[in-house]
Amino acid sequence: MKGPLTWDHPIQDIPDTGLPVERAAAPDELDRLAKALDLEACSNLSVKYMITPTGNGRYRLEGSLTAEVRQSCVVTLEPVMTTVAESFSFALWPETDMPAPTSGAVDLDDEAEPEPILEDRIDVGRLVFECLAGAIDPFPRRPGATLERASAEPKGGKDKPEGPFAVLAQIKQKS
Repeated sequence: MKGPLTWDHPIQDIPDTGLPVERAAAPDELDRLAKALDLEACSNLSVKYMITPTGNGRYRLEGSLTAEVRQSCVVTLEPVMTTVAESFSFALWPETDMPAPTSGAVDLDDEAEPEPILEDRIDVGRLVFECLAGAIDPFPRRPGATLERASAEPKGGKDKPEGPFAVLAQIKQKS
């Protein structure tokens, strides 16, 4: 199944000097992005990238994206407009050269695992989508919007300590 952005390049079309690309998402692609990312709207997505051969059938994809998205504020549910700007860099290897999956150990100093080249095509759209998804604020908030904290104070009006164990302390006192 194809994702919201069906941007790919056959490897035979990439010259030895590299392939520079600038593109903007079409209106139907913006609609698919908004739906896939659960946004109110995505009004713009511009991407600049370069695909460079690195030898042995491997490539490097480097670039940046800028997007205008509208989300709902997590406090007021009012629309929040955000500009997302993100850079990306991916190593791309033929599927047959992909390293075996690791045993579950995480190496924090290691470079990110390469992305596979499937059917001799570089799926830039999937990688741009993943980069955009990771850059969007999961909890957008309008400037000045605050969440009102309800008081856990009993109706007696006594000064009680607030905190996660205040209710437990009241229960213990009643016992």
